[in-house]
Amino acid sequence: MVHYIRLLKPPVFDKENCPPDQVRLSVVIAITTDLGDAFYPGELSLFLGIFTHAGTLRLGPATWKAGTRCLKWHINIKLQHLASRARLLFTCSDSLETDSLELGNVPSVLGAWTDEFTGPKAVFDDIVLRRFVLQKGRELDICEDNGESIGRHIWDAAIALAAWLLKYKAKVQQADGKQHCILELGSGCGLVGLVLASMSQNQNCRLILTDLDNESLKLAKYNARGSREAFNSVWQCCTLDWTEPQKFSTDQYPVLIVASDCIYNVDNIPDLVRTFSYLVRQSRESSKGAVNPKIIVSTKRRHPSEEMFFKLMTKAGFEQSDQDKVPLSDQWREKAGQDLDVVSIHVFVLPVKVGS
Repeated sequence: MVHYIRLLKPPVFDKENCPPDQVRLSVVIAITTDLGDAFYPGELSLFLGIFTHAGTLRLGPATWKAGTRCLKWHINIKLQHLASRARLLFTCSDSLETDSLELGNVPSVLGAWTDEFTGPKAVFDDIVLRRFVLQKGRELDICEDNGESIGRHIWDAAIALAAWLLKYKAKVQQADGKQHCILELGSGCGLVGLVLASMSQNQNCRLILTDLDNESLKLAKYNARGSREAFNSVWQCCTLDWTEPQKFSTDQYPVLIVASDCIYNVDNIPDLVRTFSYLVRQSRESSKGAVNPKIIVSTKRRHPSEEMFFKLMTKAGFEQSDQDKVPLSDQWREKAGQDLDVVSIHVFVLPVKVGS
């Protein structure tokens, strides 16, 4: 499984007991799984990167030890390194590399960035950024909440699906030159949808990020706004309640619907399947049969009861047209000779009945 460097509190600068030309940075770090239910089990060296227009400085390392639940890190920084706008990166990459979303090269521990700041009097927001390298050297920043809400963090299944889509973009790209609509269910931070927007050809993409949680939608909107200049996609963020999908409407229904790690709560599965059915039929009706959307679902199986989803999709008439498995990078498990966690990718279509 992937592990995530998390800032349990925003970093703080303090000049007390520091030499005149220095300031002390204090931060509390945890390295956890996507759900925050387990900590990195081994030893890691952590580095601090200071990125400015003048260059990059690497400081550290600090050591995360086996059995650790949090690491309190205090490090002195010369004021000259904070004289211009800067970002901080907390990472286990000694080369301070930006995390890759290339399938097979996603790091087993994701670094954490701060937003830009100026000078040692800066006060940091209670957020953390994940920065990813996409195709053609483009980068995508995804903001997460520092709080305990798991819905406002990136999950492993989203990482795996985003990497899979980047590699197999021919499976989802449209070639007719028209503007196409992509809809993400349970988007959380919006990673998968924004990666799809980055892949759009000729800037012909309309992206709809949906969730039930208002705070998640605010975060998705923040991330979409930040990526708009880079990708030039048209986007919107809106509520979609799976118990009442008929209340959702848009003037352009999707050709592609994606959802990552949305079947872990089995109580929601019947509503999710009904929402898929509603969206597909609305797309067909609004396009007068010209559009038959694909549905792509990624899931990291947690318990056998999730099999209900696949049975209900079959009962609703959907057929699985493609599937794949994406092993999750985990250097600890590899060293221990243990099996890697796997994310399953499933592509569904609703066949068009002859005469309908």
